Amino acid sequence: MRSEDYAAAVPFHYPGTLSEERREQVDSLRVPIRDLTSDDLIYSMSRQIEGNFQTIYSVAEEIVGEDAAKEIAYQVGLRYGGAGYRKVLEANDATDGGSPRTMALYQDLVHYIRGPKHTSALFAEYDDERCIVRRKECLYYSDAAPSNGKYTGEFERGACDGYASVDPNLDHTEVHACRWRGDSGCEMHWVFKPGAASEGGSASSVTSA
Repeated sequence: MRSEDYAAAVPFHYPGTLSEERREQVDSLRVPIRDLTSDDLIYSMSRQIEGNFQTIYSVAEEIVGEDAAKEIAYQVGLRYGGAGYRKVLEANDATDGGSPRTMALYQDLVHYIRGPKHTSALFAEYDDERCIVRRKECLYYSDAAPSNGKYTGEFERGACDGYASVDPNLDHTEVHACRWRGDSGCEMHWVFKPGAASEGGSASSVTSA
């Protein structure tokens, strides 16, 4: 297994990394505007993304019920994953099909640009068959709302199917561990077809390992 060369060069002091005391101040809106820093802003925007997902899950369940809310979470993930991964395939001239490396490039980029909580997923590892991401925290799961974990799972399933919808070389996804299932961290494997750089194929399925 290997990671991209930038893994050794990217600084691990990520903007938006706050102390527990400062996080509590920002979360409770007890910081005057004049005292806000760029770290506060980055942290707060990342938290807003997380909070929006949890609010959407909860409101959807209240209005349409659990089964329909799960379908909404899946469909959001399907669009979210497919649209994002397609951009990286296009940027790397891989619209005919990606590879474990293109998936690693995508995972690293989106985990780096979406706030400090997502950086626990850095950096992806890959070989000729698969790309692996391990992380201790998940932007789409909240310890404050564990009952919403079932929607995180559906969002995740949709995102992985979205990847497969734009990449004929992606064979299947293996979920080895996930926070929403009660595991201490997440471990995802995206498994590609032999000769992935040149072969096409059908959409993948997501399995639990």
